[in-house]
Amino acid sequence: MKRFICILLLAVIALSALVSCGSAEDIQTTAAPSTDTGTQTSAPETADTAADTEDTAEGETTVTEQVTEAPQPSPYGQFTYTENKVNAMVSAPYAILIDAKTKEILYINCDPDAKIYPASTTKVLTAIVALRHCDPDVVFKPGNELELVAKDSSIAYVKSRHELSLEMLIEGMMLPSGGDAAYVVAAGVGKKIAGNDSLTGKEAVAVFMDEMNRYAKEELGLTGSHFTCPDGYHDDDHYTTPIDIMTVAYAALSEPIIMKYAATYEDDVRYASGHKNTWVNTNSLIDPESPYFYENATGLKTGTTDEAGCCLLSSAAFGSKKVIAGVFAAESNKVRFSDSRALLTAGINR
Repeated sequence: MKRFICILLLAVIALSALVSCGSAEDIQTTAAPSTDTGTQTSAPETADTAADTEDTAEGETTVTEQVTEAPQPSPYGQFTYTENKVNAMVSAPYAILIDAKTKEILYINCDPDAKIYPASTTKVLTAIVALRHCDPDVVFKPGNELELVAKDSSIAYVKSRHELSLEMLIEGMMLPSGGDAAYVVAAGVGKKIAGNDSLTGKEAVAVFMDEMNRYAKEELGLTGSHFTCPDGYHDDDHYTTPIDIMTVAYAALSEPIIMKYAATYEDDVRYASGHKNTWVNTNSLIDPESPYFYENATGLKTGTTDEAGCCLLSSAAFGSKKVIAGVFAAESNKVRFSDSRALLTAGINR
């Protein structure tokens, strides 16, 4: 009887070994998901699995390739959009309204990535970048960068004999939309960035524009913009998109100096050099005598060229509500101001 039991036990052990070998040959390994665009095969999870794989000399290892593509940027950038939440009668081909508290787009009538020309709304970004590199009380003396200002540009009447603080130059950009003020800012800050006061005006402005494009792309996240000058005077290679320039407007809301002058209609100023001037804002939304005056308006910046049409970045606040609007390529001043007023009113009354 003992002999029979031993024979039976040996038979069971042999049968178990055959089953074990068959299972090992059937093992398949699947690649773990990878965040790279290449293929990655997962390492064995346990020592037992490693031993089984080594025993499978003739078995084939199957790898499932998985490729993860980098996510595409949203056409709405940092803002969200589901549908138009307000009704607004607008005539301009490019119009957008954003709730500045929730960052939700409340109205848009255009492709957010459409190529447009920003004209003097560019000066908002020029001011933002300048304040990143210089204190507002730093004084600049205009130089030969004034020769770069186009003859038909809007100006703040800044001359080479003057001296102005950065804050006052920003006021000169925001109120009378001074192209001369923009170039003095760009040259002065460009020399600071380069650490070289001996640069010519043209060289210093080039340094500033390189930084402005870097900042726009890397820190603001603009994906469809390129800037060639600090004042927005037309250049075919100076362009933006509705969503990009609205990102600039949103960033400006966090800059007290910019918003202070965006909301100032008229000011009698005295330069650091003692010279006096009077500046009037080109934004009719904050002009109490204008038919387009809107009591809740807080800014922001006009822009006009033949190629860009009549443009306006605008902002308004009432209680806890804050909204920003953009109107671009309007056919007239009347259209840009009436459209902007309608958008801001719809946003505040929502």
